Amino acid sequence: MAQATRNAGTSAGSSASLSDDPIESVSTWFQLNSKPILMAVGGVAVAAAAVLVYRSSTASTREKASVALYAAQTPYVQGKLPEAQKELEKVATRYGSTASGQQAAVLLAQVFFEQGKPDDGIKALEKALGSASADFKGSLESLIAAGYEQKKDLGKAAEHYAKAAAASTFKSDKYGYQASQARSLMSAGKDADARKIWEELAKLDGEPIQQEANVRLGELAAKR
Repeated sequence: MAQATRNAGTSAGSSASLSDDPIESVSTWFQLNSKPILMAVGGVAVAAAAVLVYRSSTASTREKASVALYAAQTPYVQGKLPEAQKELEKVATRYGSTASGQQAAVLLAQVFFEQGKPDDGIKALEKALGSASADFKGSLESLIAAGYEQKKDLGKAAEHYAKAAAASTFKSDKYGYQASQARSLMSAGKDADARKIWEELAKLDGEPIQQEANVRLGELAAKR
């Protein structure tokens, strides 16, 4: 039986259609789609280049921040607090999103506290909170609490110790901040609120804070 011939009309009318030869079909497909393919490959290359540039820029920023922090610490170590304040403010402002910038904010607050300027220290820490990483938020909140303690505002100090505990990523730090919160509440005369915290901490078998919690509960019981 003779093999059926291909439809001439179909062959002529679809010069761009794929043939029965798989290699020829693939070749034809690439010819038809070469521009979209090149555009896609080019897009991937541009994206990869952008990532590399970003990583390089980020690494460079971190390095510069580290060098700037080291330089700013020198007057602090030498006891030149006004000069240290000026230099640390620059680092904290310029590199606030980096670990070095956040460390600079912590040191800046300590400089203010040592100069008897708790309000300025608290402002510096609150400013740093906006760009702080999760690892730093607990420490910054606890230092804000320390600033309020210096101001003798123990109620506000307790509030920020609570925020520090909530932001902490480590259990030991969390329990420490909760204990500081309870102490501030006791000093503020809010024994009932303090007792609730100590009672929870007293349940932590094996944790170092458990012993103090039991002692504090005994002190609160004796006051009744």
